[in-house]
Amino acid sequence: MGTWIKNVQVTRVVDGDTLKVMLNGQREFLRLHCVDTEESFPCGTKPVTNAGIAASEMAIQYFTNSQGELTQVDVEFDGDEPLEVCLEKYRDTHGRIICYVYKEGENYNTWLIREGWSPYFIKYGRSIFYHQQMMQAEAEAQAYHRIIWDPHTNQNGAFRNYELLMSWWTLRDSIIQDYRQNGIRAGVLSVRLDYPKILAAAAEEEWITIFCDLQDGVTKWIGSGALIHTGSKDHILKLWIPEAKNDKNAPIVQLIQKRYAGLGRGYVYVSGKAVMYRDKPEITLTDLKQISDFCPTFPP
Repeated sequence: MGTWIKNVQVTRVVDGDTLKVMLNGQREFLRLHCVDTEESFPCGTKPVTNAGIAASEMAIQYFTNSQGELTQVDVEFDGDEPLEVCLEKYRDTHGRIICYVYKEGENYNTWLIREGWSPYFIKYGRSIFYHQQMMQAEAEAQAYHRIIWDPHTNQNGAFRNYELLMSWWTLRDSIIQDYRQNGIRAGVLSVRLDYPKILAAAAEEEWITIFCDLQDGVTKWIGSGALIHTGSKDHILKLWIPEAKNDKNAPIVQLIQKRYAGLGRGYVYVSGKAVMYRDKPEITLTDLKQISDFCPTFPP
């Protein structure tokens, strides 16, 4: 069981998997862990679908009580750290809190999967506490052709290719599992989970190994150098590849773009000396050995 917050007031239902709530006197967004309902309005590369529009309408009804008011919910994190740690640690790239939500004791995340509103979404790693329950819920929804698993739901409209996506998510999840089992024990720092430690290492200009997601590839070119941003808007780590078009460093860019970016592996171990540059931690990459699919063992 994870850390809980009880009786949190919902102030807005954004869509099937995102709520706005009042928490500690502030309005916060909750992004439901391990679920991903389809879109009800244009958002990035994901298509708007019939299932997405219906999911938003369903969620409004689900979180509205008999008096027509939005309900209170309980929130659980996928970890048992102190609350103040959880509120810092469990956030996505947009700063939204990642959690499970309960209404009257029912785990809404698992319910969404079982009823066919969402696949078991493991792109960013499987559930630590409810992996088996969510796997079973997804299998049940598929067996009974519920919502997104029914081809008639999005017939004659946009749809998501789950056959392709789920294979990719499973690859990414397997890499995260390796990090959880081996990387953490070896002292590898996660950009999302260990940002204060990365800042401290950069202040001392220490050699570290980090676990990060390079799905977006090269962010921009600055002169002859390539800049990569990883992490979130509040937890940014920069990777800098100087002279990125010369014979020595161009292969680093090619490896990142071909192996990790887009529908590639995404997650990677990066080693290097961390420094602070313009108030953000940064690692310079000049050697292919600084990038690895496995927890590195070579010395600095």
